[in-house]
Amino acid sequence: MAGAGYKQFADGDVLTAAQVQTYLQDQSVMVFADSSARDTALGTAVGGGNALAEGMVSYLSDSNAIEVYDGTGWTGVSKMKRVEAFTANGTWTVPAGVTYAIAHMLGGGGGGGGQTGAGTDGGSSSVAFASGTVTALGGEATGTTGLSTTAAYSAPANSGRAGTNNRSTSIPGGDAQWIVAGASVTPAASISVVVGAGGTGGTGGGEAGGSGYVWIEYYE
Repeated sequence: MAGAGYKQFADGDVLTAAQVQTYLQDQSVMVFADSSARDTALGTAVGGGNALAEGMVSYLSDSNAIEVYDGTGWTGVSKMKRVEAFTANGTWTVPAGVTYAIAHMLGGGGGGGGQTGAGTDGGSSSVAFASGTVTALGGEATGTTGLSTTAAYSAPANSGRAGTNNRSTSIPGGDAQWIVAGASVTPAASISVVVGAGGTGGTGGGEAGGSGYVWIEYYE
């Protein structure tokens, strides 16, 4: 009866030994502390008695992994990709079972120079992995423009874009750096995340750069 699929029982139906084997063991998700506990409970032999059967599914608590028995061995089921997004400074706590993560970082855009004053540089975004902090630099600011202050352009939040005066002869700030970097991580560890602020615009019409952002990709 292996692979018999779903069965809807009615009141008064007799549950046979074969049905228990098929619906409650072969086609259930069995939970074990780890692979050793699973092997102790189920054995490693195939067919007959309390033995393995193709299609069995198990969940291992130590690694948060789902594995399927394919008739010759246990194989992992693809994990789901997760993303933790930051638009401001914060802390990422590594989930259980996660041992590697990839940080996508954008610094803050540089501020545009105003008619009478320079802008300031955008702030850097960073993720403090245990193996070393990875950083995306903010954009550089520009000096005074000596132009009219009309039709100013202010960069959107979390864009990392430069701020400027929206004139064809204006001098914009610099866009921020975009960095992607991965590192090994330890479950339950706290990792500091910094999101770069946009640079301020210069006096006399300079506009601020857009702030940066960070998102951390991992699988569980």
